[in-house]
Amino acid sequence: MALWTGKLRFVWTTFILLWMWETGCDTQAEEAEIFISDKQTRLGWTSTPSQEWSEFQLSVGTEGLAPVLQACGKRITRNILSPLMERNDARYLLMDVAFALEEEPSGELHPLRVHLLDTDTRPPRFQDWGAVELQTSKRFPDKLPPKQILSYLNRSSALSLGSVSHRHFRVAFSYSGTCVLLTSIRLYYRRCPDVMAHLASFGGTGAGSGPRTGSCVKGAVEVSPPVRTCGLDGVWGPLQGGCTCRPGHQLVGDACQACRMGYYKPANDSAGCRLCPANTRTHVEGSETCDCLQGFSRLPTEPDVHSCTKPPSAPVNLTAHHHNDSVLTVTWDPPLDRGGRQEVMYHVRCEKEAEAGSGWEACGGGVMFLPDSRGLTNTSVSITGVNPHSGYRLSVQASNDISSLQGATLASTATVTIHRWKEPPVVIPVTPGPNISQEEVTPAPRQQRRFSILTLTIGVLFGSLVLMAVIPIAVCVLRRKYTKLRSDQELVELFPVNAEFSYRRPEVVEEAAAQQDDMGGGVAQLLEGLSDRLLASLKEVLVERNMLTLGKELGKGEFGSVYEGVFTPEEGVDIKVAVKTMRVGIHQQEDLHEFLREAEIMKNFDHENVVKLLGVTLQREQDSPLPVPLVILPYLKHGDLRRFLIATRYGDIPMFVPHQSLLRFMIDIAAGMNYLSSQGFLHRDLAARNCM
Repeated sequence: MALWTGKLRFVWTTFILLWMWETGCDTQAEEAEIFISDKQTRLGWTSTPSQEWSEFQLSVGTEGLAPVLQACGKRITRNILSPLMERNDARYLLMDVAFALEEEPSGELHPLRVHLLDTDTRPPRFQDWGAVELQTSKRFPDKLPPKQILSYLNRSSALSLGSVSHRHFRVAFSYSGTCVLLTSIRLYYRRCPDVMAHLASFGGTGAGSGPRTGSCVKGAVEVSPPVRTCGLDGVWGPLQGGCTCRPGHQLVGDACQACRMGYYKPANDSAGCRLCPANTRTHVEGSETCDCLQGFSRLPTEPDVHSCTKPPSAPVNLTAHHHNDSVLTVTWDPPLDRGGRQEVMYHVRCEKEAEAGSGWEACGGGVMFLPDSRGLTNTSVSITGVNPHSGYRLSVQASNDISSLQGATLASTATVTIHRWKEPPVVIPVTPGPNISQEEVTPAPRQQRRFSILTLTIGVLFGSLVLMAVIPIAVCVLRRKYTKLRSDQELVELFPVNAEFSYRRPEVVEEAAAQQDDMGGGVAQLLEGLSDRLLASLKEVLVERNMLTLGKELGKGEFGSVYEGVFTPEEGVDIKVAVKTMRVGIHQQEDLHEFLREAEIMKNFDHENVVKLLGVTLQREQDSPLPVPLVILPYLKHGDLRRFLIATRYGDIPMFVPHQSLLRFMIDIAAGMNYLSSQGFLHRDLAARNCM
């Protein structure tokens, strides 16, 4: 029970402290002194009747002698009045006083009365003013030595004398008993001190002065006028109304700090300063918004927190193809810089050579665009109605929503020129004979036509003979070069995987796998004729064909295809892998032997930035006299680096790649290349498409 009581006391104490903080008790009251008798050498107060009050010096516990007022003798009402005193900003007066009263022979207890006279002039009868009565139960006896009087002094503190409103006031004492002594008179008032809190400041004022209107601190504006009341105890009451930091300023402690350059704070926002959005800046400190950089804009409907964007760059890889004599197919790729926006539209413009031979003119209504020439979102268009005997200039302009604000720019337009692809027929004017009345096309003489046919026939025969001699020589040279460089190229293919995504039907995959299983034998049977040393060395990487199950095709390269597969090195363990088939380069037993020697070398590669060779198996195929190698590599689900970077740039993968990640990619690539170099190998085809 005692423990519970202690906890309850702690809870109440905490509650009271929180209440005091919430109600504005964030400062203590001040006391402003108006008069202290102990600091005076002589008081000079006025006695009524005259000479009934006397003044002398006595040590009353202070460092030196202090004035003492005394009224002893006749049992009549004796008054003593202070001179005029200025109240300053006091509203309610308080008094501390020490006094001693003598015992009455009759035993009657006469009080000591204190009067407050709120007037700028001397009143004729101050007894009519209200009074505070003071009593003491311990009175000194008659004929007491002065040194013992201190033991009978009664000290009263914080006596409330009442309110004052005039510029001056007076204090008076009256007593009708036998003897009274007064000393250590202190007149003062409480006041609420200067305070600054919640972005509002209030000047000090006397206690009980009522509601006061404060002012907002520098950098703040009023939400509603800040008002606080100074209570009779000299403590500020709770804040009514308040202030908030103006736009472009943030709250720091009890002050509003201007946002520095490059930061802003919008209106009606209680958060701190924000970093300017992309492609914006501020011109001064304490900015409410960030302005767009030159060349960038915002749509009228976009808020200030939105980054500024610009029109896209020109489309790339603009090409035109002849579908037939009257149709052109124009294709292009999206711009490399979309201007910071997702939407991209295209506008195609067609111009043809002017008939005069100089300049260009619009193609006219005879030319049609399919599906349209404006507002295109795809990257191709067909143009019908063109003339093969004329040249054309085709322009494709990329645009987005910002383009309508800034207008069309040359930086967003790509142009391709198509020269005439057929010469017009030659019309030869002749002089009309007796039976000819107009121009006609004159046919060539028969002898000339025969000569042209003979020349053409001889040329065709001669060209055929040259091709028959050159083709076998070229095939031998290319085959010899391919065989010589195969080892280096195959190393390149084993390191990356070309991650073009294509898919086969499940039934096709199953049919191909079943056909391969029927045609393949054990790996040992397929390796007959190889040296025992090589077989012993390859024992760690050669696996049986039935341990590998091929799935869908992931990509196709120059030397074969890449499939998704499942590798089962032991029962119950399935590993998802990438399987590369070697379709070319294995023409004779020596080629297979050379390939397996490379696998022997690669099995020892052990570096986190170089693809690890998991295994090699062989299978028979109908169109190959030798078994086809299948290379088993780890499955890397994210594909190659080039496609990954393009996908993140154009939003196909919703991911932002920071510069730190790009630097990490470069470090990893360099580490892998350094390892290959330390092993005595040269990659020879380092590119983003070959980095996984």
